[in-house]
Amino acid sequence: MVTARLPDDALYQALKTRETEWADAGIRSVACIGDALAPGLIAHAVYAGHRYAQELDARRDGEVPFKRHFHHDTPMA
Repeated sequence: MVTARLPDDALYQALKTRETEWADAGIRSVACIGDALAPGLIAHAVYAGHRYAQELDARRDGEVPFKRHFHHDTPMA
């Protein structure tokens, strides 16, 4: 049994402390994803990496990349 799965974001935190050096190295941003953000199944980490790569150069305009459906308890007329 696996219990008490906690994120290990030590690398992310170490990189954030060196943020002033990023521009000289050509780095615009650093993101915490996958198990470093929230441990889960391997499929979740793979999806997080895939999604990050797809959105890496995408324009950020405040829109979410998906729409949620909300189900109502009562039938809508």
